[in-house]
Amino acid sequence: MNWIRMVLDGFMMAAYFNLFAAAVAIYNPRLMFPCYPPSIIKDAPEPPTKGENRFYMLWICFGEILPLIIYGSVSMMEGGTRGFGWMALHGYIQWMMIGFADLFFLDVWLIQKKCKKRFIIPGTEGHSGYELKAWMKSYALPEHLLQWPLLLCPVMALLQAGLGVVLMRLL
Repeated sequence: MNWIRMVLDGFMMAAYFNLFAAAVAIYNPRLMFPCYPPSIIKDAPEPPTKGENRFYMLWICFGEILPLIIYGSVSMMEGGTRGFGWMALHGYIQWMMIGFADLFFLDVWLIQKKCKKRFIIPGTEGHSGYELKAWMKSYALPEHLLQWPLLLCPVMALLQAGLGVVLMRLL
């Protein structure tokens, strides 16, 4: 397994995931309603519409996850990673890199430091859930220290490795 390529591909995947997510959230924070702490969602004057929820699900599945699984699988195959186990480990590490980049780039640096006003859902201005400590405690840390490593990363790594094995057999 080529570790340098794995790390570089992980950085590329993290950049794609986070820059695309940031662009959508800056364009219209309401489109990212599920990515906000529960207290902010609950206190929003207008709950997310069916169209916003539909956009989020389509975007996260077909705009974020699917392209990354395909890219990760192809890059593993092209980089010489062989065997389902190695591919799963490779994918897990890449998805953890995406998760940590999401935590540090989006949740801490961009949302809390650089562009905080651009990420506020209209009608929730001044909400205490936007403060760094509340944001980390109620949303970011549970997501990135529990949900990502224990649920999302293993599932995405298995899907990525499975696709990689299929692609190797086909080509």
